Amino acid sequence: MNSLSQAQRRLIWIGCLVPFVSSIVLMLWYWPGSLPQDSTSGVWTALAQDFANGILYRPTADAYGFGGTRYMPLFFVLHGTLIRLSLDPIVAGLLLTVASIVLFDLALLSSLRALDVPWSLAVPLSVLCHAAVSFQLLSLQVKGDFLAAALNLWGIYFGLRYARTRSPLVLWCCAVALLGAFLTKFTALYGAVAVCIWLVRRGERRQAVTLAAVLAALAVGALALIQWASDGRALASFRAVASGGARPGYALGAPLWFLLVALQDPVFLSIVAVAALYAAALVGRARISFPVGYFLLAAAGTLAIFTSPGTDSNHFIDLLGAAVLLLGWRLTRAAGPPAPRPAVGLAVALAGLTALTWVPGMISIKSLIEKGGRPERWKVAAIVQALGPQRHDLLSENPLLPVMAGQRPRVLDPFNLRLLAREHPDVAADFTRRMRDASFGAVVLVDFTGADRAHIPAALRACTASAGDRCYGGVVFPPGFLDLLDREYVLRFVERPFVVYEPRLRRRQLGGMKAVLLSPGGAAPGTPDRRLQPVEREP
Repeated sequence: MNSLSQAQRRLIWIGCLVPFVSSIVLMLWYWPGSLPQDSTSGVWTALAQDFANGILYRPTADAYGFGGTRYMPLFFVLHGTLIRLSLDPIVAGLLLTVASIVLFDLALLSSLRALDVPWSLAVPLSVLCHAAVSFQLLSLQVKGDFLAAALNLWGIYFGLRYARTRSPLVLWCCAVALLGAFLTKFTALYGAVAVCIWLVRRGERRQAVTLAAVLAALAVGALALIQWASDGRALASFRAVASGGARPGYALGAPLWFLLVALQDPVFLSIVAVAALYAAALVGRARISFPVGYFLLAAAGTLAIFTSPGTDSNHFIDLLGAAVLLLGWRLTRAAGPPAPRPAVGLAVALAGLTALTWVPGMISIKSLIEKGGRPERWKVAAIVQALGPQRHDLLSENPLLPVMAGQRPRVLDPFNLRLLAREHPDVAADFTRRMRDASFGAVVLVDFTGADRAHIPAALRACTASAGDRCYGGVVFPPGFLDLLDREYVLRFVERPFVVYEPRLRRRQLGGMKAVLLSPGGAAPGTPDRRLQPVEREP
């Protein structure tokens, strides 16, 4: 710690703890009475609900509906187990998310200590990731990313410990943690690759080969067990949608797609930029330590993930953790330029930016959520009540709504439905038929633009992803979805951010019945001639 003065250490503490407290306050404000903030969380919850009902990976397409997922099972199996214990799906997901965050912070702290970072610096740095917008948004969601990143870091911790203890038990703990990361998220391979390469560089080739062989054997065995438990559906689901629709032209733009998403999180960019500055200086002096190598590997792996369409900021967590490990190691172990000033300046800037978001009228995660509409339980209850008997078989962009309405979603994941429809014309034809036949009692989309009711259809059509693809037809749901929706359904009402459509067919049938009853001779003999009440309620 000789490279840091007492004043610099204090600034680092302030710069890390102020955003950490702000992130906790955000969670305390958001979660009471709310649903997870994004639609993908609904997919994870629907998978957990399926497991709670005895279904591990539904078919990609069958008479009931449409499945297909590339999510590994550990997180949603744990979630589904909590649901089986009679916990509410939202409460169970929140508990698992909070536990995963705590596990991540503890793993980061332990890994920093394994790199000989003193407690006085490791403790504040272990919560630095909470400053990133992507981290805070993920804390309002229910996904496997935190658990995967936490297990990945625990694998790194045990790998670093093994270099000192040579204990077979520690090596097995490393293998189990890294296997758990893979079974939560199949791209969570950074830790395994980094630890094996590091052991080889240390001249411990036999230990590296042993770890790699154990991991491979455990992974093959686990996948075989998953395939058996799912009655052969798991690997079919992975094969159908695992690529996310990747194509060579899109893959070449991976650095650009990464940058476009990262620009929405300037805190993440700042942390990674400072870490990259230190890494570049150390690589230039041929000092490739474990933290430097792991940071470079995580950066390359994150860019590789962005070759797949639909990739979002939830994939930043591993790179954030790698950046913090490098910052902590550099501030305590590495000598020479660049000085600690960039890291200290980063801490001061993060504290200042966080304090600015507390000023009324300033842009913050809270203000953006309030503008777009906070998804809350009472809104789902209001939608179900307003739809009445027609609420059966909701087609929802967020599968969590059917789950909360006591249904099993007909469409597990609208993103993967688009992929299935593109590769299988029969799937596209089946979905179109269901829309035209009013098989869905209502269609519920999600709009976070804050547009008023009159402009919501235009906002839905104007919505684009980071890569410029149209949200509807280009990212979620098959092409032509909005045209089909406008032709067969009508906008019924809005409970922001949820936009609810009902079939036109039902309204035409009710209108035709009304015309018959009001026409001469339309009423049954002996019944009074009376007018029907309006079939439409005002929004």
